[in-house]
This record gives sequence, structure tokens and C-alpha cells, in this order.
Amino acid sequence: MKLLILILLILNIASAKVVARIDREQITSAEVQQAFNAYWREILHLPIARSTQRDLQEFLVEYVRSKIIQMEAKRMGISVSPQEFEEYVERHIGSKRLSDVAKELITTEILSQKIINRIARDLDVKDGQITAYYYLNLRDFKLPAQVLLERYTTSSLDTANEVYYSLSRGQPVRSVEVRVGQPMWYSIQTLPEIVRRQLYPYEVGKTTRPIEVGGSYVIFRIANRRGSGIMPLEEAKPIVREKLLREKRQEVFQRWFQEVSKRYSVEFYFGQL
Repeated sequence: MKLLILILLILNIASAKVVARIDREQITSAEVQQAFNAYWREILHLPIARSTQRDLQEFLVEYVRSKIIQMEAKRMGISVSPQEFEEYVERHIGSKRLSDVAKELITTEILSQKIINRIARDLDVKDGQITAYYYLNLRDFKLPAQVLLERYTTSSLDTANEVYYSLSRGQPVRSVEVRVGQPMWYSIQTLPEIVRRQLYPYEVGKTTRPIEVGGSYVIFRIANRRGSGIMPLEEAKPIVREKLLREKRQEVFQRWFQEVSKRYSVEFYFGQL
């Protein structure tokens, strides 16, 4: 009995080890370990056995950072509604079977984005900056040979064959049983082998025979093609604008966090992990 009490006492002492402080709030080893396990399993979807002590230390820093973000969001009157949370999980996480710890970490990420939206709402990127980035990073805009594919889908093999013969002869498709998808550009190299083989030599108008996909039949037709080369500046502008804007927003957030973190007395005790 005494041995059991001693073991329980040792376990309680170990779990009560303080690994960080934010003002008067203590963060224990057990709390961090629980959050770390949830993060790896439910958000990263990685086996915890692959984690290292360095991973745990870096997570502790992020865990403290998340707590400060939560406190600042509350001070700013920023919160996350259940609908916002569910939409974020559906888009970025997938699984809805989440522990309370995982939900807390996800909520912090949403709060961070909402804070960025508030403090960086007036940010913009000038055309001159976009043009400069484009020409200084032309390698990033190198395009492989591509084809613009039309997609026709139907549940009937007979209808699929009719579509194939019509397209092969350059005739329009009139069947109401056929769903026509939005034409999309694809790199020839990334096309599935069955599609790539049938479309060779990739001439405009080349059409595949019906391909069975999940109980339906799909026919692809080349509507246009372009050789390898550099993406034109006008096409690259929206991509560059989004990239530069994202980087600027992150810089603003980092400066904001550096300032607000000065309000708190933070200490780490990595040796207690």
C-alpha cells in the first residue's frame, strides 16, 4: 500500500512539473504533453512515436504563443462562432472527431487569421512590386506543355459512345444526359497514363474514348494547347499579388505579436519537459 502511494505521489509530482509561466499562470508538463499528443495525432495526423524532444520543445513555445493570442483576441473582442469553427475543420482538418485540446488549438489558428484580417485590412500590393517580383523570379513561372481539356460525363455507355463519335467528327454534343465540365488546363506530364496515351499527339480536337470512373463514363477532348515556356506577366499577376499580400500580412502579424507579448512575463523551463 505504501509503495502504491509512493508511486502515485511520484506521478503527481512529475505531472505537476512547471514547464512555462505566463505571468501567474503555470503551464505543466502534463498539460503540454496532452496538447502535443493531440496536435500530432489529430492535426498533423502523424504517429506520436516519430516525435522528438526538439519537436516537444518547439511545440511548447507555440503553445505559450497560442495562449497569448487567445488572451489578446479576447481583449480585442474577437471570438470564433460554432459555424466558423465547423467550416474551418471541414476545409482544413477533415475529421470532426476532435479532442477538446485539438479544438482549442484549431480555435487559436482561426483567431490568428481574424486578428490578421483586422490589423492588416488596409494592406495592398503595388503593380510595380508585382512586376519586380515576376522578373526577379522568372524560374518560378516556368510552365510545362499543357492542354485545355473539355470534360463530358454520362452514366450511360451508349450515350458516352455517341458523345465520342460526335466529338471525333467535330460535331456538337446535344444530349441532355451529358454533363459538360468547365474546360481546365492540365500539364501533359501529370495526366493519367490512360488519358495521356489516348490524347497523343495532343492535337486540338483529339478525343478519348469513354473512360469508366466510379460508375460513370468520362470523355476528354483537347480544346486548346500551349507549349512549355514562361507564364505571361498578366496571368502571373494574381498569383504574385496573393503571395506578396500573404507575406505582408504575416509580417504585420509577427510585428503585432512582438508588441503585445511585451505585456506578459513569460518564462520557459525546457529542462522540466
